[in-house]
Amino acid sequence: MLTLSDATFQYAAGRGIAGATLRVTPGEVVGVVGANGAGKSTLLGLVAAALVPQAGSVTLALTDLAGRTRRFRSDSGIGYRRHVGYLTELAPVYGEMRVKTYLRFRATLKGVGFMRVRGRVREAIRRCGLGGVQKRTIGTLSLGMRRRVALAEALLTLPSVLVLDDPFAGIDATLRAEFAEVIREVAAKAHVLISGHDPQMLAACCGRFALVEKGRLTEAALDAPSALARLLAASDPARKERA
Repeated sequence: MLTLSDATFQYAAGRGIAGATLRVTPGEVVGVVGANGAGKSTLLGLVAAALVPQAGSVTLALTDLAGRTRRFRSDSGIGYRRHVGYLTELAPVYGEMRVKTYLRFRATLKGVGFMRVRGRVREAIRRCGLGGVQKRTIGTLSLGMRRRVALAEALLTLPSVLVLDDPFAGIDATLRAEFAEVIREVAAKAHVLISGHDPQMLAACCGRFALVEKGRLTEAALDAPSALARLLAASDPARKERA
């Protein structure tokens, strides 16, 4: 179980997220929606342990094969972080490195054991459709392919928590569908949070949605693309005017 309890992180200008409370169970994909600047990326940063809560907590409880439960807090070191895969909106990667070399390098930095690196990289390349470009330099790839590399990196540790900040931005319909399929595959065992502005893609991936408005988090139960579209329009006045 992934639990946010009154999690708060606010910037000097008063923007960010305050008092966020949310529970995500294994196998669940939660869509995080809201207007630009509402606090979605801050919320995802807290879940990914890229930001440390100024108040409240983010906790991950995992049960092993023997039935024992271990709890990890996002603010208590690498124990929590090693269970997280994080794809940021910008999806930064090292453009001067070859795809396979980069993924091996990142797997090692993430603490994947030496004997497991090759298998993890091979599986990430397969899942993200990088087999044909694994020997190419990342900087020579298209934006879509670079985002595939970034997603592959997020999957290297077989994360229990997968955080995806607007993964569908700037990529074509074919790649969006492939990303959605990877997300559904990973979500079978992981806790997944995903943000974005594409109602159809979010509806294809998510079983539940959380709305962020002016730094506050609320939850809504939506089960159709049209309902999600209405929610996005309500949270983004500019979108509502265009509709």
